[in-house]
Amino acid sequence: MFKFFKELVDTVKEGMAEGRAELAQETADREAARQENNAALAARLAASSRFENFAVALAAVYRQTFAPDLKEAREAQRSAVHLMCVGIPPDEVEAWKKLLARDFSVSNGDEAESAVTEIVDGLAAQASDDDLALWIGRAAHLATGAAAVGYTSAEEALDWLEPAMELAIERFSGWDHYAQSFLAGERNAPGSNIVGRKLLASVAEKLLSDDLSPWKTVAWPARDSFADLVASRGAARSA
Repeated sequence: MFKFFKELVDTVKEGMAEGRAELAQETADREAARQENNAALAARLAASSRFENFAVALAAVYRQTFAPDLKEAREAQRSAVHLMCVGIPPDEVEAWKKLLARDFSVSNGDEAESAVTEIVDGLAAQASDDDLALWIGRAAHLATGAAAVGYTSAEEALDWLEPAMELAIERFSGWDHYAQSFLAGERNAPGSNIVGRKLLASVAEKLLSDDLSPWKTVAWPARDSFADLVASRGAARSA
């Protein structure tokens, strides 16, 4: 009997040791995967242009609302790449396609280009800076989102946004100014409601305060620097 219990105890010890080894291996595998993913995202960010970073940051209030990246970036100990580069995580693509269809009636590249062009062409006629900021944000969200889900290329999406980005630089002095005008424009937009307003205000506040946010890490371009910003696209392509 004593031999039986000794063998039982030995079996339990062996099982515990195997369990600890498996857990350690799983932990090591997760860490290796995290580091590999972080390295790939860091390379993507390094290959991006200031133009792309600014364009995506203009849409950050929507991106952080629909596919929050700040928390994940902090947990993974990386930059908030998806708030500065066009791409989004693969598991978000189908959800974003549904958002684009719901909010803009867009389900392909032609529809995306037409919708963005219509918005951008009407920007200069917006009644106020508040309306302008709102529609710049929406144009940036639609264009970069369309590229993120594969409806168009990142380069084409950024082409569509050039006039909007030039207007943004001319009319706003920084992220605080842009955010304030955006929220005011959204507050007065058709379909606006108190729940949505509170959510967007909370997201904007987070973007203005979080050290990983593009609104803290992507500098707002000077009014006379648009040509340099455009030129950064070519520099990024040739790097």
